[in-house]
Amino acid sequence: MTNNFEDFKIKDLPFLNKNLKRIDKAIIESLPPKNFSKISKAIHYSVLNGGKRIRPQLVLLMAEALKVDVNPKTIALMAASGELIHSYSLIHDDLPSMDDDDYRRGKLSCHKKFDEATAILAGDAIQPLALEILTTIKDKKLKPEQKLKIINLFAKACGPRGMVEGQSRDLAAEGKKIKLKDLDKIHHLKTGKLIEACVESICVLREGLSKKDMEAFLIFARKFGLAFQIKDDILDVIGVEKKIGKPLNSDAQKNKATYPAIIGLKASQERAEKLCLDALKILSTLPYNTENLAKLSKFIILRDK
Repeated sequence: MTNNFEDFKIKDLPFLNKNLKRIDKAIIESLPPKNFSKISKAIHYSVLNGGKRIRPQLVLLMAEALKVDVNPKTIALMAASGELIHSYSLIHDDLPSMDDDDYRRGKLSCHKKFDEATAILAGDAIQPLALEILTTIKDKKLKPEQKLKIINLFAKACGPRGMVEGQSRDLAAEGKKIKLKDLDKIHHLKTGKLIEACVESICVLREGLSKKDMEAFLIFARKFGLAFQIKDDILDVIGVEKKIGKPLNSDAQKNKATYPAIIGLKASQERAEKLCLDALKILSTLPYNTENLAKLSKFIILRDK
């Protein structure tokens, strides 16, 4: 890494663990009882299987930066919704008909722990649950038009113009040589759209936020999301298996289109770092306290899992 990252240490992020407790509490309170059914057991197994919780962290840190005037529980529930959408996508991505992964975060994937039908239904249940959470938020400070916009953002992020389309293009690219811009588009849809929704949903709550600042936050989110995905691809090649929670080089074995496969490992590392630096530069120009957002941006580049 360049000197821009030399003074940063992972231990400089105590707020991540503090936020994690708040996020997990909101998620747990939103789930059906664990022993309600086989499906609910699969939901708890998959949703509470650790993870970096980057998307809900973005929700909380954006709310902190913009000092939005709503009930803190509203922000926690929005964060939970974002993570549940992500969890649904992971369950379905791991299926034999998709990425066919046996492990997720060091544990058996949902379809391996239970069965394929249960995994499909668990994912099917989690997606609407995420939107249900948003529709049932009770907060006098949250305007109806704001709530509707937030629901719309999350719905679009996981729909046919978001994650679903991204996954479809990702599958279609397996075993093929594709251009860098096409891979960027795949991951903008599959990963970036939800990350952008997490950021924009908080912008919606900030009264008087200028169009210029809104656009800056969205460009930040796009660069953040792409850097995050490139780092994931890098870790699949050079990460520590016990830390990343799945076998190394699993993408290469499945002939998946990845950044190291297309531009090489060194160029991928340089591009991820450049995207992060661009994101940091954007944050530095905004008239808000974006210090923790900047730290999270550095974390996604320096992480080892």
